[in-house]
Amino acid sequence: MITNNYIVGLGAAILLWSQTALSVVNSQVDIEISAESLPKVTIYYDGKPVDGKDIDFPLVVNGVSQKFENVSPKIYLVGNVDQADIVFTDKNFSLTHESGKQADIDLSGSFIFKGVEKNATQALRMPVIKKLTQGSTENSVKIRFVSEHLAGYYAKGKYSNAFTLMVTPIL
Repeated sequence: MITNNYIVGLGAAILLWSQTALSVVNSQVDIEISAESLPKVTIYYDGKPVDGKDIDFPLVVNGVSQKFENVSPKIYLVGNVDQADIVFTDKNFSLTHESGKQADIDLSGSFIFKGVEKNATQALRMPVIKKLTQGSTENSVKIRFVSEHLAGYYAKGKYSNAFTLMVTPIL
């Protein structure tokens, strides 16, 4: 009888223990993982990135027009968006004489995209390529500056100024 009571008691203890074991609540937590890739566009001038750098763009006398003029090499926009707008933030382009006492050299600035020239103070929508090796004439732009008057019209000396090219990714 004691053996039966022992077995019944042991069975009851196992049954209670298994019920307790089954009623243990597991801790659970959901981990939300996210990532954000911000739009990034880099200007490539003459095959090199120009982030935060100045571009040296000297104007020389054109042998045919006799005006101060220069056309840039191909400029590419490389990044992780499909398109971007480029525009010069300056409304006028003038080079100031080093003495400040002579007349400025007024310039016209333009973008040349797919063979068409457009005013550089108006936004130009351009394709953005993923890597520089994808560059072609279809996705590049050139910048052209030319003086208003013939070079001989201006006083002798050095003239300079800096203009800001802004690139805005299109989302």
